[in-house]
Amino acid sequence: MTKLIGLTGGIATGKSTAAAYLQQQGLPILDLDQVTHDLEAHDQQVIDQIVATFGPAVKTNGQIDRKQLGKIVFADSQRMRQLVRIINPALARVILQSTATEWLVLDAPTLFENGFTSYVDLTVMVTCDPIVQMQRLMQRNQVSVSWASQLMGAQWSQRTKANLADVVIDSSNGKQQLWQQLQRLIENLR
Repeated sequence: MTKLIGLTGGIATGKSTAAAYLQQQGLPILDLDQVTHDLEAHDQQVIDQIVATFGPAVKTNGQIDRKQLGKIVFADSQRMRQLVRIINPALARVILQSTATEWLVLDAPTLFENGFTSYVDLTVMVTCDPIVQMQRLMQRNQVSVSWASQLMGAQWSQRTKANLADVVIDSSNGKQQLWQQLQRLIENLR
C-alpha cells in the first residue's frame, strides 16, 4: 500500500525546490497545484461551478482565467473559501486514485488549509525566514512589496503550519542546506 507524504509550505518558501529534489531522488510527486490547473482547464464540471460562482469574466477560451480568478480570491478570504469548496472534491478524487510504489509525495501548498492531512501518513513543512520569502516572491513573480504582502497574507502563517507538521525543513540558507535536510528525511523513510 502506498504511503503518502504531504509536502507543504508557503509561497516562495522553497516547497517546489524540495519537491523537485525528492523527485530526483526517486520519490514520485503528485503536484496538487498542477492538478488544480488541469481541473480548471479541462474538467467541465469544475469550470461550470467556478463560472457560476465567480461570473463569466473568469472564463477565457473555455478555460478558467487563473489571473482573473486570482485577483478575486486573493483579495477576499470568503471568495477563496468558495473556490476551495469547488476544487477540493475533485482534488480528493485524484488523490484517492493515485498510486505509486512505496511512497507518494503530495506537493500541496494548502495541505492543512484544505483538510488533506487526513489522506497523508506524514506531513512535511518547508519554511524560510519571512524576509527571504518576501525577496524570493518579489523576484520570482516580479511583483511589488504590497502585492507580495497580500499574497503572503492570504495564506496561513508559516508558524501555524510548522506547528501542525510532523517534520519542518528550513530553506532560508539555500538549496544545499535544504537538500541535506531532505536527504535525512529520505534516509528516515527507508
